[in-house]
Amino acid sequence: MVTVSSHTALRRMRARHSIARQSPRRAMTSEVVVMNSLGVALASDSAATVNNGEGGKVFNTADKLFMLSKRHPVGVMVYENAAILGVPWETIIKMFRRQLDSKPFANLEDYGRALIAYLDNNEQLFPPALQDRFYLRSLETLYAALAGRVEDAIYERIVEGSDGSQTPSDIARELVTKERDRWASEPEASCLKAGVGARLTGRFSGEISTRIADAFGPFRIESDTMQALYDLARLIVSKERIPTFALSGIVVAGFGQDEHFPVLQPIEIGEVFEGRLKCRFGQVRKVDCDNPSVVVPFADADMVNTFLHGMNPSFELRMTKEMADLVINLPDAIVDAMTDLTDAQRKKWKKQFQPESKKAIKSLIEKLDQQRQEKHLGPIHQAIANMPKDEIGHAAARLVSLNWFQKRMSLTTETVGGPVDVAVISKGDGFIWIDRKHYFRPELNQHFFDNYNFSPENHGARHDQGETPNNENTKVRTRAKPRRRSAQRTD
Repeated sequence: MVTVSSHTALRRMRARHSIARQSPRRAMTSEVVVMNSLGVALASDSAATVNNGEGGKVFNTADKLFMLSKRHPVGVMVYENAAILGVPWETIIKMFRRQLDSKPFANLEDYGRALIAYLDNNEQLFPPALQDRFYLRSLETLYAALAGRVEDAIYERIVEGSDGSQTPSDIARELVTKERDRWASEPEASCLKAGVGARLTGRFSGEISTRIADAFGPFRIESDTMQALYDLARLIVSKERIPTFALSGIVVAGFGQDEHFPVLQPIEIGEVFEGRLKCRFGQVRKVDCDNPSVVVPFADADMVNTFLHGMNPSFELRMTKEMADLVINLPDAIVDAMTDLTDAQRKKWKKQFQPESKKAIKSLIEKLDQQRQEKHLGPIHQAIANMPKDEIGHAAARLVSLNWFQKRMSLTTETVGGPVDVAVISKGDGFIWIDRKHYFRPELNQHFFDNYNFSPENHGARHDQGETPNNENTKVRTRAKPRRRSAQRTD
């Protein structure tokens, strides 16, 4: 039986076993990609959120948009976790870029695959001990979240005046089993070694048992619940799905050597198990004659989707559901209100009305979608298809700013904010910064630009797209007064 006193005890015990470590820095963000036949614009805000479970802090100077190659027209953006196994994505991208050097790839997707290959079996970045530590830390996070849900369910039953027929152990069994079954229904991860999940749970069975006891000790769980929690320790590794707390998203965009229209490749990345990186490649988006423009938001996308579709997605879903319920149930209500019908007649009329009601709501939804395509979304895409390069950059920046404005006008934490970094990538000009923040003053750090552009092969400066200036131009560049800050930063 669940009582108020037992619930208070649960609270105290959970407080003693809470995870007091700081959570990873998360790039809770707004990012937008806008593409047409001329190029691709990437825009990202600068907010990064740190949360230790009791409160959060937002920093508005995070870098999330980078060149992926100094010599070729490819860029990359990062969202969700700002690091993988504690190694910042900024560091990883710049190390990969140095190794990549001037090597080209025929297709844009090959750059993403090369980055994944660089992270696979990279013990310099991810030593085996670090992989194991983050695996156990992920289990702590998972079990703590599940235990919190169990505690909330117990509290709800107390508030609702439940008869107490369900014990805390019963509630824990119900929620944990449901979560285990949800994970079990996911497809297997093809990017990992076969049996890696079972090997990890076998190797760390003692540590897993300790973490289960820490999180679920107050609920006095039984053996079947314990087994379900062990299953979860295996499934979060072996299944394709990536837990939210371990998820990093990267967006690779630009041109392969053989491509004359821009391409976008999103990749979801998890953690590293037995040297292999858990990842999932998203849908590739391309500009072509049939699709002359593409707009894709990442991370916080509500306001961008509202602008593109003319209605908030959550509100549209709720409105559609309410309309469907009304159209389908109204004929039944009318038939039930007819007092001169027999039960058999009512049943007959309802059976005849039901298919027509479903047909009517389907027709309504199709007509509304057609109206949206013809009068709203279509004209937007047509305008983007004809924009020059600078305008697609401004369009991407404004869409990010729209998300920021919505956060500013709400009472929630402003997880979108700070300066908006914008770059435009074209086949001929390559990666061009439209706007870029600095954490330092360029006029005081000329050595940064000298070191960045230094080429050991020619003992001089090297342009990002492969042009080598002569000595006279190099001297002029060194003596010249620094330009606007947004144009100086090159990384």
